[in-house]
Amino acid sequence: MAQEKNTSQRPRKMSRLPKDYKVEKRPLLRPPITSQYANASASKIVYVSTKTPFMSAVKRVQKLLAQAEKRLAQSAADQVSKRPKYSHVNDEISDIERIASTMASQKDEQDEIVLKGTGKAIAKAMSLALWFQQRAEYNVRIETGTVGAIDDIIPPEGEDEQMQDEGEDIPESRIRYASTIQFFVSAAA
Repeated sequence: MAQEKNTSQRPRKMSRLPKDYKVEKRPLLRPPITSQYANASASKIVYVSTKTPFMSAVKRVQKLLAQAEKRLAQSAADQVSKRPKYSHVNDEISDIERIASTMASQKDEQDEIVLKGTGKAIAKAMSLALWFQQRAEYNVRIETGTVGAIDDIIPPEGEDEQMQDEGEDIPESRIRYASTIQFFVSAAA
């Protein structure tokens, strides 16, 4: 039996293009950025590019971590306020602090802010992570990986039909792989 050739429009990896062809890079696909007020289960992501101002990114991460602390304190205050009025509690503030610290230690994953950098932005993301790692009030962990992006291949004008007549099989798109790094920053317990 003869095997059928896959003629779907799926992008494929190419080693070389003819020199007249141009490659148009598509932007990387990213999920929408979640609100800073979203609950703890929603991941808070700060995308870092080569043009991101350093201290602006630092302040953004600090602001997101402050919101996480506020959520934790509010949750602890809600637990204290739900106790019966006749309980033998003298100091609500110390109870809120105690409950908040036990809640923070019981959580396997604290609220983590994710700093993501891809390609050339890895150096900027690493310098941001180093800034947080040098401070005792933050914990930083690292993950590396690759991400695939689809690029469009543009033939030179007028030569599209000519190449098809000659039998060359030039795809319309290709997959490009880029290195990526993620830093998870959380408040130290």
